[in-house]
Amino acid sequence: MKKYLFLFFAVSFFKPTFSQQQIQWHQPQFVEGVCVLDSFNIFHRLPISMKDSVRTPVWDLSENTAGEFIHFKTSATEITVRYTLSSKNFSMPHMPSTGESGLDLFAIDVNGNWNWSPGYYHFGDTCSYTFKNLFLAENQTHVADFYLYLPLYNSVKWLSVGVDEKDSFAFASKRNEQPIVAYGTSILQGGVTSRPGLAWTNILGRSLDRTVINLGFSGNGRYEGPVFELMAKVDAKMYILDCMPNLSKGYSQEEVKNRLVYGVNKLRERDKNVPILFVEHADGNPSFFMDTARLNEYHESSVMIAKIFEDFKLSGIKNIYLLTEKEIGLTINSTVDGTHPNDIGMMQYAIAYEKKIREILNEPVGNISTEIPIGQYRDGYDWKKRHEDVIENIEKTNPTTLLIGNSIINYWGGNPKASVARGENAWDKYMMPMKVQNAGFGWDRIENVLWRVYHGEFDDFNGKNIVLMIGTNNLGISPDEEIIEGLQFLIKAIRQRNPNANVIMVGILPRVKSEEHVAAINKKIERIALQNQIDYVDFGKDFLINGKVNSKLFISDGLHPNADGYKVLGKDISELLQKK
Repeated sequence: MKKYLFLFFAVSFFKPTFSQQQIQWHQPQFVEGVCVLDSFNIFHRLPISMKDSVRTPVWDLSENTAGEFIHFKTSATEITVRYTLSSKNFSMPHMPSTGESGLDLFAIDVNGNWNWSPGYYHFGDTCSYTFKNLFLAENQTHVADFYLYLPLYNSVKWLSVGVDEKDSFAFASKRNEQPIVAYGTSILQGGVTSRPGLAWTNILGRSLDRTVINLGFSGNGRYEGPVFELMAKVDAKMYILDCMPNLSKGYSQEEVKNRLVYGVNKLRERDKNVPILFVEHADGNPSFFMDTARLNEYHESSVMIAKIFEDFKLSGIKNIYLLTEKEIGLTINSTVDGTHPNDIGMMQYAIAYEKKIREILNEPVGNISTEIPIGQYRDGYDWKKRHEDVIENIEKTNPTTLLIGNSIINYWGGNPKASVARGENAWDKYMMPMKVQNAGFGWDRIENVLWRVYHGEFDDFNGKNIVLMIGTNNLGISPDEEIIEGLQFLIKAIRQRNPNANVIMVGILPRVKSEEHVAAINKKIERIALQNQIDYVDFGKDFLINGKVNSKLFISDGLHPNADGYKVLGKDISELLQKK
Protein backbone atom coordinates (compact mmCIF):
# COMPACT_ATOMS: atom_id res chain seq x y z
CA MET A 1 0.00 0.00 0.00
CA LYS A 2 2.81 2.41 0.82
CA LYS A 3 4.35 1.88 -2.61
CA TYR A 4 1.12 2.81 -4.38
CA LEU A 5 0.83 5.94 -2.24
CA PHE A 6 4.35 6.92 -3.22
CA LEU A 7 3.71 6.39 -6.92
CA PHE A 8 0.48 8.36 -6.78
CA PHE A 9 2.32 11.22 -5.10
CA ALA A 10 5.10 11.12 -7.67
CA VAL A 11 2.70 11.07 -10.61
CA SER A 12 0.49 13.84 -9.31
CA PHE A 13 3.27 16.17 -8.12
CA PHE A 14 5.47 15.74 -11.18
CA LYS A 15 2.68 15.46 -13.75
CA PRO A 16 3.96 16.75 -17.10
CA THR A 17 2.11 19.72 -18.52
CA PHE A 18 2.44 18.79 -22.16
CA SER A 19 2.20 21.59 -24.69
CA GLN A 20 -0.19 21.36 -27.60
CA GLN A 21 2.53 21.35 -30.24
CA GLN A 22 2.99 18.55 -32.75
CA ILE A 23 5.71 16.28 -31.39
CA GLN A 24 8.12 14.47 -33.70
CA TRP A 25 9.46 11.25 -32.15
CA HIS A 26 12.97 9.88 -32.64
CA GLN A 27 14.29 6.45 -31.62
CA PRO A 28 18.06 5.92 -31.18
CA GLN A 29 19.90 3.28 -33.18
CA PHE A 30 22.76 3.04 -30.68
CA VAL A 31 23.82 4.24 -27.24
CA GLU A 32 27.16 5.46 -25.96
CA GLY A 33 28.86 3.70 -23.06
CA VAL A 34 28.99 0.07 -24.22
CA CYS A 35 32.01 -2.02 -25.17
CA VAL A 36 30.44 -3.65 -28.21
CA LEU A 37 27.27 -2.43 -29.88
CA ASP A 38 24.78 -5.30 -30.19
CA SER A 39 21.95 -4.89 -32.67
CA PHE A 40 20.03 -7.60 -30.74
CA ASN A 41 19.44 -5.03 -28.01
CA ILE A 42 21.26 -1.72 -28.14
CA PHE A 43 20.62 -1.11 -24.43
CA HIS A 44 22.42 -4.24 -23.14
CA ARG A 45 25.89 -3.68 -21.72
CA LEU A 46 27.03 -7.17 -22.79
CA PRO A 47 26.46 -8.53 -26.31
CA ILE A 48 24.10 -11.49 -26.75
CA SER A 49 27.10 -13.65 -27.72
CA MET A 50 28.20 -13.54 -24.06
CA LYS A 51 24.96 -14.78 -22.53
CA ASP A 52 26.21 -18.35 -22.09
CA SER A 53 29.77 -17.42 -21.12
CA VAL A 54 28.99 -15.33 -18.03
CA ARG A 55 27.17 -16.29 -14.85
CA THR A 56 23.41 -15.67 -14.89
CA PRO A 57 23.54 -12.83 -12.32
CA VAL A 58 26.16 -11.02 -14.43
CA TRP A 59 24.05 -11.37 -17.56
CA ASP A 60 20.91 -10.16 -15.79
CA LEU A 61 22.73 -7.12 -14.41
CA SER A 62 24.24 -6.40 -17.83
CA GLU A 63 20.73 -5.63 -19.03
CA ASN A 64 20.69 -2.62 -16.68
CA THR A 65 21.66 0.51 -18.59
CA ALA A 66 24.17 1.87 -16.05
CA GLY A 67 26.60 4.35 -17.60
CA GLU A 68 24.81 4.43 -20.94
CA PHE A 69 23.77 7.71 -22.50
CA ILE A 70 22.22 9.02 -25.69
CA HIS A 71 23.89 12.01 -27.34
CA PHE A 72 21.73 14.17 -29.59
CA LYS A 73 21.69 17.69 -30.99
CA THR A 74 18.58 19.82 -31.11
CA SER A 75 17.37 23.40 -31.09
CA ALA A 76 14.36 22.41 -28.96
CA THR A 77 13.56 24.22 -25.72
CA GLU A 78 11.29 21.38 -24.60
CA ILE A 79 12.12 17.67 -24.79
CA THR A 80 9.91 14.72 -23.88
CA VAL A 81 11.27 11.20 -23.47
CA ARG A 82 9.04 8.11 -23.27
CA TYR A 83 10.40 4.70 -22.44
CA THR A 84 9.48 1.29 -21.11
CA LEU A 85 11.34 -0.75 -18.50
CA SER A 86 11.62 -4.48 -17.93
CA SER A 87 10.92 -4.17 -14.19
CA LYS A 88 8.08 -2.33 -12.51
CA ASN A 89 10.07 -2.26 -9.27
CA PHE A 90 11.16 1.30 -9.88
CA SER A 91 13.04 1.83 -6.61
CA MET A 92 14.87 0.04 -3.79
CA PRO A 93 14.65 0.72 -0.05
CA HIS A 94 17.92 2.63 -0.21
CA MET A 95 17.75 4.02 -3.76
CA PRO A 96 15.02 6.28 -5.18
CA SER A 97 13.18 5.62 -8.42
CA THR A 98 14.88 8.63 -10.02
CA GLY A 99 18.23 6.86 -9.67
CA GLU A 100 17.25 3.27 -10.25
CA SER A 101 14.78 3.81 -13.09
CA GLY A 102 14.97 7.48 -14.04
CA LEU A 103 16.66 9.59 -16.69
CA ASP A 104 18.98 12.57 -16.37
CA LEU A 105 19.49 15.31 -18.96
CA PHE A 106 22.64 17.39 -19.31
CA ALA A 107 23.71 19.77 -22.09
CA ILE A 108 26.82 21.60 -23.18
CA ASP A 109 26.49 25.31 -23.92
CA VAL A 110 28.40 27.27 -26.56
CA ASN A 111 31.30 27.85 -24.17
CA GLY A 112 31.69 24.17 -23.35
CA ASN A 113 30.10 24.33 -19.88
CA TRP A 114 27.89 21.51 -18.59
CA ASN A 115 24.28 22.40 -17.73
CA TRP A 116 21.60 20.28 -16.04
CA SER A 117 17.82 20.26 -16.43
CA PRO A 118 15.37 18.92 -13.82
CA GLY A 119 12.62 16.86 -15.39
CA TYR A 120 8.91 16.31 -14.78
CA TYR A 121 8.63 12.54 -14.51
CA HIS A 122 6.10 9.74 -14.38
CA PHE A 123 6.72 6.03 -13.76
CA GLY A 124 4.25 3.43 -15.03
CA ASP A 125 3.75 0.95 -17.86
CA THR A 126 5.22 3.68 -20.04
CA CYS A 127 7.55 6.05 -18.20
CA SER A 128 8.12 9.62 -19.26
CA TYR A 129 10.30 12.62 -18.55
CA THR A 130 9.60 16.13 -19.82
CA PHE A 131 12.29 18.81 -19.76
CA LYS A 132 11.09 22.38 -20.23
CA ASN A 133 12.56 25.86 -20.72
CA LEU A 134 15.89 24.64 -22.06
CA PHE A 135 17.56 27.99 -22.67
CA LEU A 136 21.31 27.69 -23.13
CA ALA A 137 22.03 30.99 -24.89
CA GLU A 138 20.40 34.23 -25.93
CA ASN A 139 20.12 32.99 -29.49
CA GLN A 140 17.89 29.92 -29.41
CA THR A 141 18.32 29.14 -33.11
CA HIS A 142 21.58 27.29 -32.39
CA VAL A 143 21.74 23.53 -32.02
CA ALA A 144 22.90 22.38 -28.59
CA ASP A 145 24.51 19.10 -27.49
CA PHE A 146 22.37 17.05 -25.10
CA TYR A 147 23.38 13.97 -23.11
CA LEU A 148 20.57 11.78 -21.77
CA TYR A 149 21.77 9.35 -19.09
CA LEU A 150 19.79 6.11 -18.76
CA PRO A 151 18.63 4.21 -15.63
CA LEU A 152 21.27 2.67 -13.39
CA TYR A 153 19.41 -0.36 -12.04
CA ASN A 154 16.63 -1.05 -14.53
CA SER A 155 16.54 -2.27 -18.12
CA VAL A 156 15.29 -0.07 -20.94
CA LYS A 157 13.26 -2.01 -23.50
CA TRP A 158 12.22 0.88 -25.73
CA LEU A 159 12.85 4.63 -25.75
CA SER A 160 11.84 7.58 -27.92
CA VAL A 161 12.79 11.27 -27.76
CA GLY A 162 10.19 13.83 -28.79
CA VAL A 163 10.59 17.48 -29.79
CA ASP A 164 8.40 20.01 -31.55
CA GLU A 165 8.31 19.20 -35.25
CA LYS A 166 9.55 22.75 -35.98
CA ASP A 167 12.76 22.09 -34.01
CA SER A 168 15.86 20.52 -35.53
CA PHE A 169 16.91 17.15 -34.10
CA ALA A 170 19.64 14.62 -34.87
CA PHE A 171 21.38 11.88 -32.95
CA ALA A 172 25.12 12.56 -32.78
CA SER A 173 27.61 10.31 -34.53
CA LYS A 174 29.31 7.74 -32.35
CA ARG A 175 32.33 9.21 -30.64
CA ASN A 176 35.65 8.01 -32.08
CA GLU A 177 37.82 8.89 -29.11
CA GLN A 178 39.27 6.15 -26.90
CA PRO A 179 37.08 5.55 -23.82
CA ILE A 180 38.00 4.58 -20.29
CA VAL A 181 36.69 1.10 -19.42
CA ALA A 182 35.82 0.43 -15.76
CA TYR A 183 35.05 -2.97 -14.21
CA GLY A 184 33.57 -3.16 -10.73
CA THR A 185 30.69 -3.68 -8.35
CA SER A 186 27.43 -2.02 -7.29
CA ILE A 187 29.39 1.08 -6.32
CA LEU A 188 30.60 1.41 -9.90
CA GLN A 189 27.18 0.50 -11.31
CA GLY A 190 25.76 3.54 -9.53
CA GLY A 191 24.31 2.24 -6.27
CA VAL A 192 22.81 4.12 -4.62
CA THR A 193 22.82 7.64 -5.98
CA SER A 194 19.71 9.73 -6.55
CA ARG A 195 20.08 10.37 -10.30
CA PRO A 196 21.87 8.55 -13.16
CA GLY A 197 24.07 11.55 -13.93
CA LEU A 198 25.45 11.41 -10.39
CA ALA A 199 26.95 7.92 -10.67
CA TRP A 200 30.68 8.54 -10.30
CA THR A 201 31.47 7.14 -13.76
CA ASN A 202 29.11 9.68 -15.32
CA ILE A 203 30.47 12.56 -13.24
CA LEU A 204 33.98 11.50 -14.24
CA GLY A 205 33.01 11.28 -17.90
CA ARG A 206 31.80 14.88 -17.84
CA SER A 207 34.85 16.10 -15.90
CA LEU A 208 37.29 14.49 -18.34
CA ASP A 209 34.99 14.97 -21.37
CA ARG A 210 35.70 11.34 -22.17
CA THR A 211 33.34 8.35 -22.29
CA VAL A 212 33.62 6.01 -19.29
CA ILE A 213 32.19 2.55 -20.01
CA ASN A 214 30.46 1.17 -16.92
CA LEU A 215 30.94 -2.57 -16.32
CA GLY A 216 29.72 -2.48 -12.73
CA PHE A 217 27.76 -5.58 -11.68
CA SER A 218 26.05 -5.29 -8.31
CA GLY A 219 27.40 -8.01 -6.00
CA ASN A 220 29.05 -9.70 -8.96
CA GLY A 221 32.20 -7.77 -9.84
CA ARG A 222 34.68 -10.61 -9.43
CA TYR A 223 37.48 -10.20 -11.98
CA GLU A 224 36.10 -12.91 -14.29
CA GLY A 225 37.66 -14.00 -17.56
CA PRO A 226 34.76 -13.36 -19.96
CA VAL A 227 34.45 -9.75 -18.80
CA PHE A 228 38.19 -9.20 -19.25
CA GLU A 229 37.91 -10.69 -22.75
CA LEU A 230 35.18 -8.21 -23.64
CA MET A 231 37.15 -5.28 -22.23
CA ALA A 232 40.17 -6.30 -24.30
CA LYS A 233 38.15 -5.78 -27.49
CA VAL A 234 37.97 -2.05 -26.74
CA ASP A 235 40.77 0.25 -27.88
CA ALA A 236 40.76 1.92 -24.47
CA LYS A 237 42.59 4.98 -23.20
CA MET A 238 42.95 3.14 -19.90
CA TYR A 239 41.28 0.48 -17.74
CA ILE A 240 39.96 0.70 -14.17
CA LEU A 241 39.73 -2.47 -12.04
CA ASP A 242 37.58 -1.89 -8.94
CA CYS A 243 36.12 -5.26 -7.82
CA MET A 244 37.51 -5.60 -4.30
CA PRO A 245 34.19 -4.76 -2.56
CA ASN A 246 32.85 -8.08 -3.94
CA LEU A 247 36.00 -10.05 -3.13
CA SER A 248 36.39 -9.32 0.57
CA LYS A 249 34.82 -12.62 1.67
CA GLY A 250 35.58 -16.15 0.54
CA TYR A 251 38.38 -15.31 -1.90
CA SER A 252 42.02 -15.94 -1.15
CA GLN A 253 44.77 -13.58 -2.21
CA GLU A 254 46.14 -16.27 -4.50
CA GLU A 255 42.81 -16.70 -6.29
CA VAL A 256 42.31 -12.97 -6.75
CA LYS A 257 45.87 -12.60 -8.00
CA ASN A 258 45.44 -15.44 -10.51
CA ARG A 259 42.31 -13.78 -11.89
CA LEU A 260 44.14 -10.49 -12.20
CA VAL A 261 47.15 -12.09 -13.89
CA TYR A 262 44.81 -13.39 -16.56
CA GLY A 263 43.01 -10.06 -16.77
CA VAL A 264 46.11 -7.89 -17.07
CA ASN A 265 47.61 -10.16 -19.73
CA LYS A 266 44.35 -10.11 -21.69
CA LEU A 267 44.00 -6.31 -21.48
CA ARG A 268 47.59 -5.87 -22.63
CA GLU A 269 47.21 -7.96 -25.79
CA ARG A 270 46.22 -4.95 -27.90
CA ASP A 271 48.54 -2.40 -26.28
CA LYS A 272 51.26 -3.55 -23.91
CA ASN A 273 51.50 -0.06 -22.40
CA VAL A 274 47.83 0.77 -21.83
CA PRO A 275 47.46 2.15 -18.29
CA ILE A 276 45.65 -0.03 -15.74
CA LEU A 277 44.37 1.44 -12.47
CA PHE A 278 43.73 -0.88 -9.52
CA VAL A 279 41.48 0.37 -6.71
CA GLU A 280 41.30 -0.37 -3.01
CA HIS A 281 38.02 -0.84 -1.11
CA ALA A 282 37.02 2.58 0.22
CA ASP A 283 35.41 2.93 3.63
CA GLY A 284 34.13 5.71 5.86
CA ASN A 285 36.47 7.59 8.18
CA PRO A 286 37.90 4.76 10.33
CA SER A 287 38.25 7.05 13.33
CA PHE A 288 34.46 7.39 13.58
CA PHE A 289 33.20 4.11 12.09
CA MET A 290 31.58 2.09 14.90
CA ASP A 291 31.13 -1.23 13.05
CA THR A 292 34.75 -2.32 13.36
CA ALA A 293 34.07 -5.81 11.99
CA ARG A 294 32.86 -4.36 8.69
CA LEU A 295 35.69 -1.83 8.70
CA ASN A 296 38.27 -4.58 9.16
CA GLU A 297 36.75 -6.56 6.30
CA TYR A 298 36.98 -3.57 3.98
CA HIS A 299 40.53 -2.79 5.05
CA GLU A 300 41.68 -6.38 4.58
CA SER A 301 40.48 -6.37 0.97
CA SER A 302 42.40 -3.12 0.43
CA VAL A 303 45.52 -4.68 1.90
CA MET A 304 45.05 -7.65 -0.42
CA ILE A 305 44.87 -5.60 -3.64
CA ALA A 306 47.76 -3.40 -2.48
CA LYS A 307 49.92 -6.50 -1.98
CA ILE A 308 48.94 -7.89 -5.39
CA PHE A 309 49.72 -4.53 -6.96
CA GLU A 310 53.19 -4.47 -5.37
CA ASP A 311 53.84 -8.04 -6.55
CA PHE A 312 52.94 -7.01 -10.10
CA LYS A 313 55.31 -4.05 -9.95
CA LEU A 314 58.13 -6.20 -8.59
CA SER A 315 57.56 -8.69 -11.41
CA GLY A 316 58.24 -5.93 -13.93
CA ILE A 317 54.71 -5.01 -15.05
CA LYS A 318 54.78 -1.38 -16.18
CA ASN A 319 52.23 1.42 -16.32
CA ILE A 320 50.04 0.12 -13.51
CA TYR A 321 48.67 2.34 -10.76
CA LEU A 322 46.80 2.10 -7.46
CA LEU A 323 44.02 4.34 -6.11
CA THR A 324 43.96 3.96 -2.33
CA GLU A 325 41.06 4.13 0.11
CA LYS A 326 42.74 7.15 1.68
CA GLU A 327 42.81 8.98 -1.66
CA ILE A 328 39.09 8.30 -2.18
CA GLY A 329 38.53 9.80 1.25
CA LEU A 330 35.01 8.74 2.19
CA THR A 331 33.64 10.03 5.49
CA ILE A 332 30.72 9.15 7.77
CA ASN A 333 28.57 11.37 5.52
CA SER A 334 29.47 9.56 2.29
CA THR A 335 27.32 6.42 2.25
CA VAL A 336 23.75 5.24 2.75
CA ASP A 337 24.58 1.97 4.49
CA GLY A 338 28.32 1.99 5.16
CA THR A 339 29.09 0.63 1.69
CA HIS A 340 27.11 2.31 -1.07
CA PRO A 341 27.85 5.98 -1.75
CA ASN A 342 25.18 8.61 -1.56
CA ASP A 343 25.51 11.67 -3.78
CA ILE A 344 28.27 13.07 -1.55
CA GLY A 345 30.20 9.81 -1.75
CA MET A 346 29.78 9.59 -5.52
CA MET A 347 31.29 13.04 -5.88
CA GLN A 348 34.22 12.04 -3.66
CA TYR A 349 34.82 8.96 -5.78
CA ALA A 350 34.69 11.03 -8.98
CA ILE A 351 37.08 13.68 -7.65
CA ALA A 352 39.57 11.06 -6.49
CA TYR A 353 39.42 9.22 -9.80
CA GLU A 354 39.81 12.42 -11.80
CA LYS A 355 42.86 13.48 -9.84
CA LYS A 356 44.53 10.10 -10.26
CA ILE A 357 43.63 9.73 -13.94
CA ARG A 358 44.86 13.21 -14.80
CA GLU A 359 48.19 12.27 -13.21
CA ILE A 360 48.32 9.03 -15.21
CA LEU A 361 47.35 10.61 -18.55
CA ASN A 362 49.37 13.76 -17.90
CA GLU A 363 46.34 16.03 -18.21
CA PRO A 364 46.67 18.49 -15.32
CA VAL A 365 44.24 21.35 -14.73
CA GLY A 366 44.99 24.66 -13.08
CA ASN A 367 42.95 27.05 -10.99
CA ILE A 368 42.18 29.68 -13.64
CA SER A 369 40.03 29.45 -16.76
CA THR A 370 42.95 29.44 -19.21
CA GLU A 371 44.38 26.35 -17.48
CA ILE A 372 41.17 24.30 -17.53
CA PRO A 373 40.63 22.33 -20.79
CA ILE A 374 37.20 22.83 -22.29
CA GLY A 375 35.42 22.54 -25.63
CA GLN A 376 33.22 25.09 -27.39
CA TYR A 377 30.90 25.63 -30.35
CA ARG A 378 30.59 29.42 -30.38
CA ASP A 379 30.79 29.73 -34.16
CA GLY A 380 27.98 27.28 -34.94
CA TYR A 381 30.12 24.60 -36.60
CA ASP A 382 30.78 21.09 -35.30
CA TRP A 383 33.91 21.82 -33.27
CA LYS A 384 34.59 18.23 -32.20
CA LYS A 385 34.09 16.97 -35.76
CA ARG A 386 36.75 19.42 -36.95
CA HIS A 387 39.01 18.15 -34.15
CA GLU A 388 38.56 14.58 -35.41
CA ASP A 389 39.16 15.71 -39.01
CA VAL A 390 42.42 17.42 -38.06
CA ILE A 391 43.61 14.24 -36.33
CA GLU A 392 42.67 12.21 -39.41
CA ASN A 393 44.52 14.63 -41.70
CA ILE A 394 47.65 14.42 -39.57
CA GLU A 395 47.58 10.62 -39.74
CA LYS A 396 47.07 10.64 -43.52
CA THR A 397 49.39 13.43 -44.66
CA ASN A 398 52.17 13.44 -42.03
CA PRO A 399 52.57 17.25 -42.14
CA THR A 400 55.83 19.00 -41.40
CA THR A 401 54.20 21.88 -39.49
CA LEU A 402 51.14 22.12 -37.28
CA LEU A 403 49.65 25.63 -37.32
CA ILE A 404 47.55 26.14 -34.18
CA GLY A 405 45.17 29.05 -33.98
CA ASN A 406 41.65 30.46 -33.93
CA SER A 407 39.43 31.74 -36.76
CA ILE A 408 42.32 33.77 -38.20
CA ILE A 409 43.93 30.45 -39.16
CA ASN A 410 40.67 28.52 -39.57
CA TYR A 411 39.39 30.92 -42.25
CA TRP A 412 42.62 30.98 -44.25
CA GLY A 413 42.52 27.81 -46.35
CA GLY A 414 43.71 24.23 -46.52
CA ASN A 415 42.08 21.14 -45.02
CA PRO A 416 39.81 20.41 -43.32
CA LYS A 417 37.69 22.91 -45.22
CA ALA A 418 36.05 25.67 -43.21
CA SER A 419 32.80 27.50 -43.94
CA VAL A 420 34.87 30.56 -44.88
CA ALA A 421 38.18 30.67 -46.81
CA ARG A 422 39.47 34.21 -47.33
CA GLY A 423 43.03 33.43 -48.31
CA GLU A 424 43.06 30.16 -50.25
CA ASN A 425 45.46 31.45 -52.89
CA ALA A 426 47.95 32.53 -50.22
CA TRP A 427 47.54 29.18 -48.44
CA ASP A 428 48.16 27.23 -51.63
CA LYS A 429 51.19 29.38 -52.47
CA TYR A 430 52.91 29.56 -49.10
CA MET A 431 51.58 26.84 -46.77
CA MET A 432 50.77 23.88 -49.00
CA PRO A 433 54.33 23.42 -50.39
CA MET A 434 55.65 23.39 -46.83
CA LYS A 435 53.18 20.69 -45.73
CA VAL A 436 51.42 22.80 -43.12
CA GLN A 437 48.34 21.40 -41.38
CA ASN A 438 45.64 23.97 -40.65
CA ALA A 439 44.68 23.45 -37.00
CA GLY A 440 42.81 26.72 -36.53
CA PHE A 441 39.35 26.64 -34.92
CA GLY A 442 36.93 29.55 -35.06
CA TRP A 443 36.46 31.29 -31.68
CA ASP A 444 39.11 29.18 -29.95
CA ARG A 445 40.69 30.42 -26.76
CA ILE A 446 43.79 29.11 -24.96
CA GLU A 447 41.73 26.68 -22.85
CA ASN A 448 40.13 25.23 -25.99
CA VAL A 449 43.54 24.47 -27.49
CA LEU A 450 44.47 22.80 -24.20
CA TRP A 451 41.45 20.50 -24.60
CA ARG A 452 42.62 19.64 -28.09
CA VAL A 453 46.10 18.80 -26.78
CA TYR A 454 44.64 16.50 -24.12
CA HIS A 455 42.35 14.80 -26.60
CA GLY A 456 44.89 13.57 -29.10
CA GLU A 457 45.40 16.31 -31.66
CA PHE A 458 49.17 16.25 -31.11
CA ASP A 459 49.64 12.54 -30.37
CA ASP A 460 50.37 11.40 -33.93
CA PHE A 461 52.16 14.52 -35.12
CA ASN A 462 55.75 13.66 -36.03
CA GLY A 463 56.69 16.84 -37.91
CA LYS A 464 59.32 19.46 -37.18
CA ASN A 465 57.36 22.56 -36.19
CA ILE A 466 54.39 23.56 -34.05
CA VAL A 467 53.41 27.17 -34.64
CA LEU A 468 51.21 28.51 -31.84
CA MET A 469 49.14 31.57 -32.66
CA ILE A 470 46.46 31.82 -29.98
CA GLY A 471 45.19 34.27 -27.37
CA THR A 472 43.31 37.01 -29.20
CA ASN A 473 39.90 35.60 -28.19
CA ASN A 474 40.94 35.71 -24.53
CA LEU A 475 41.49 39.48 -24.69
CA GLY A 476 38.79 41.28 -22.74
CA ILE A 477 37.59 37.99 -21.23
CA SER A 478 40.64 36.81 -19.30
CA PRO A 479 42.97 39.16 -17.41
CA ASP A 480 46.34 39.56 -19.10
CA GLU A 481 48.05 37.68 -16.27
CA GLU A 482 45.77 34.69 -16.83
CA ILE A 483 46.44 34.78 -20.58
CA ILE A 484 50.17 34.62 -19.91
CA GLU A 485 49.81 31.85 -17.32
CA GLY A 486 47.52 29.92 -19.67
CA LEU A 487 50.04 30.12 -22.51
CA GLN A 488 52.75 28.92 -20.13
CA PHE A 489 50.51 25.97 -19.16
CA LEU A 490 49.75 25.22 -22.81
CA ILE A 491 53.38 25.34 -23.93
CA LYS A 492 54.31 22.85 -21.21
CA ALA A 493 51.52 20.46 -22.28
CA ILE A 494 52.60 20.63 -25.93
CA ARG A 495 56.29 20.11 -25.22
CA GLN A 496 55.57 17.11 -23.01
CA ARG A 497 53.81 15.42 -25.91
CA ASN A 498 56.10 16.63 -28.69
CA PRO A 499 59.55 17.06 -27.10
CA ASN A 500 61.38 16.91 -30.45
CA ALA A 501 59.33 19.54 -32.28
CA ASN A 502 60.26 23.21 -32.62
CA VAL A 503 57.55 25.12 -30.78
CA ILE A 504 57.23 28.66 -32.15
CA MET A 505 55.12 31.23 -30.33
CA VAL A 506 53.59 33.91 -32.57
CA GLY A 507 52.51 37.18 -31.00
CA ILE A 508 48.86 38.18 -31.18
CA LEU A 509 48.11 40.02 -34.43
CA PRO A 510 47.05 43.66 -34.13
CA ARG A 511 43.32 44.33 -33.86
CA VAL A 512 41.53 47.62 -34.37
CA LYS A 513 41.22 49.86 -31.28
CA SER A 514 43.42 47.43 -29.30
CA GLU A 515 46.80 48.07 -30.88
CA GLU A 516 48.49 49.28 -27.69
CA HIS A 517 47.01 46.50 -25.56
CA VAL A 518 48.17 43.85 -28.05
CA ALA A 519 51.67 45.34 -28.19
CA ALA A 520 51.91 45.33 -24.38
CA ILE A 521 50.75 41.75 -23.92
CA ASN A 522 53.01 40.56 -26.75
CA LYS A 523 56.02 41.75 -24.75
CA LYS A 524 54.89 39.48 -21.92
CA ILE A 525 54.34 36.60 -24.33
CA GLU A 526 57.85 37.08 -25.66
CA ARG A 527 59.23 36.81 -22.14
CA ILE A 528 57.52 33.47 -21.42
CA ALA A 529 58.69 32.14 -24.79
CA LEU A 530 62.27 32.98 -23.85
CA GLN A 531 61.80 31.47 -20.39
CA ASN A 532 60.64 28.24 -22.04
CA GLN A 533 63.49 28.35 -24.55
CA ILE A 534 61.19 28.43 -27.57
CA ASP A 535 61.21 30.79 -30.52
CA TYR A 536 59.05 33.90 -30.55
CA VAL A 537 58.05 36.01 -33.55
CA ASP A 538 55.81 39.04 -33.90
CA PHE A 539 54.37 39.80 -37.32
CA GLY A 540 52.49 42.83 -36.03
CA LYS A 541 54.64 45.46 -37.74
CA ASP A 542 53.61 44.12 -41.15
CA PHE A 543 49.94 44.76 -40.33
CA LEU A 544 50.30 48.29 -38.95
CA ILE A 545 50.63 51.81 -40.37
CA ASN A 546 51.83 54.44 -37.91
CA GLY A 547 50.95 52.14 -35.02
CA LYS A 548 47.40 51.52 -36.21
CA VAL A 549 45.78 48.57 -37.97
CA ASN A 550 46.25 48.73 -41.74
CA SER A 551 42.62 48.49 -42.85
CA LYS A 552 43.69 47.35 -46.34
CA LEU A 553 44.80 44.02 -44.87
CA PHE A 554 41.67 43.25 -42.84
CA ILE A 555 37.97 42.76 -43.37
CA SER A 556 35.65 45.31 -41.78
CA ASP A 557 35.99 43.91 -38.24
CA GLY A 558 39.65 44.93 -38.06
CA LEU A 559 40.54 41.49 -36.71
CA HIS A 560 40.43 38.94 -39.53
CA PRO A 561 42.79 39.30 -42.48
CA ASN A 562 41.38 39.62 -45.98
CA ALA A 563 43.02 38.05 -49.04
CA ASP A 564 45.79 40.66 -49.06
CA GLY A 565 46.35 40.20 -45.35
CA TYR A 566 46.77 36.46 -45.81
CA LYS A 567 49.40 37.09 -48.47
CA VAL A 568 51.40 39.05 -45.88
CA LEU A 569 50.86 36.40 -43.21
CA GLY A 570 51.72 33.59 -45.63
CA LYS A 571 54.96 35.25 -46.65
CA ASP A 572 55.93 35.87 -43.00
CA ILE A 573 55.26 32.30 -41.87
CA SER A 574 56.89 30.83 -44.97
CA GLU A 575 60.10 32.78 -44.36
CA LEU A 576 60.03 31.69 -40.71
CA LEU A 577 59.65 27.99 -41.56
CA GLN A 578 62.37 28.09 -44.20
CA LYS A 579 64.84 28.88 -41.44
CA LYS A 580 63.83 25.81 -39.40
